Amino acid sequence: MNRYFTSQYFIIFFVVQLLVSVAVANDSSGQKQTVNESAVSTASQKNATENFPIDQKVLALKRLSEHDAVSAHTEMQRLQEMDLELNQAEYYLLYLAQANIENVKGKEDKVIHWLNKAITLEVNLSERQMNLPDFASAYLMLANIYHRQGLYQKAFDSKKKYIKKYARHLKLRNELRVKRLSKKYKMAKKLEQNELLEQAGELKRLEMARIESQRNKHNLYIAITLLAGLLFFLLLLRQLKIRRALKMLAKTDRLTGLANRRAFFSNGFSYMESALKVKSELCVLVVSIDHFKKLNDKLGDGVGDDIICHIAALVSEVMRSRDILARIADAEFAAILPDANIGQARAIAERIREKVQHDVKKGLEEDLVSVSIGLASINDTNDSFDDLLHLAGIACSK
Repeated sequence: MNRYFTSQYFIIFFVVQLLVSVAVANDSSGQKQTVNESAVSTASQKNATENFPIDQKVLALKRLSEHDAVSAHTEMQRLQEMDLELNQAEYYLLYLAQANIENVKGKEDKVIHWLNKAITLEVNLSERQMNLPDFASAYLMLANIYHRQGLYQKAFDSKKKYIKKYARHLKLRNELRVKRLSKKYKMAKKLEQNELLEQAGELKRLEMARIESQRNKHNLYIAITLLAGLLFFLLLLRQLKIRRALKMLAKTDRLTGLANRRAFFSNGFSYMESALKVKSELCVLVVSIDHFKKLNDKLGDGVGDDIICHIAALVSEVMRSRDILARIADAEFAAILPDANIGQARAIAERIREKVQHDVKKGLEEDLVSVSIGLASINDTNDSFDDLLHLAGIACSK
């Protein structure tokens, strides 16, 4: 008798162990069929107002799982072996596919688990995409599972959410249809109006042609005279514009739009001569971009040009209305400050330094871009403008 109960105990124990092994194997298989959960947190996210693109393989798998769970299970494994880079919307559909695969009696909790994992991704998806039937079906499936479990309130709430999303989808689809029909109607109406206008215009043209035929000979000579005068005027105007543009190009730096070296020295000599004559203050600033050649070699000519233009714009904002700012070298700028003493010039230089330091952080690499500023006053030399600029350049290079 004891042997009989001992044999039964071992048989029951063996059956229990076998069932546990099968359950573990099923759980492992389920994990292999789905994507790596940690990958969801690292998936690239987009603006919630935009729809994520959907790979057709993922969409086809989700739709296959709705009517053929066995084939969908095989396709899920094949898709995992392809190691695709998926976005949030594609993960959402994969979770729905996994829920469909697990949707058999007795596995309701697993289905709810996969559906909830999908629903947690809604915050990363646009409302318009979530209202699409392929996405909104998560709530319909959830309602069916809750109904199967006897959780009727939860089933009702989920079904209500599904209906709300599907209603929004239908509303948007209908609005698009109405817009297309309205556009089509307006186009047809416009074409009809254009046709009527063309007919009225044709009648008017015929009447005008009859009248004009009586005056053509007289008006022909007038028209030729006016045309010749207009042509001469246009050629003259074009010549003046070209001449003005050439003058501007001769004085302007093409990259920054500032005065060029030639214009700078022409103004500098005039201001120097005037300041010496009336014994007024005059200062010159030299602003140089530090290590510009290394920046240009590292970042490229295009970025180098952007840096020059950006610094030129920043320095221009600090200049007074009567100051003359010019680009005198590849990465070097100079400014003439009329009626500015050395203290005022230092204040302007400090504002330039602060502005460059603050604004460059927004658009450029702050650890790479900086400027050096040198200044000189007419009190330091009264020989020539070249000497004044030379002193400012020496101060800049220190």
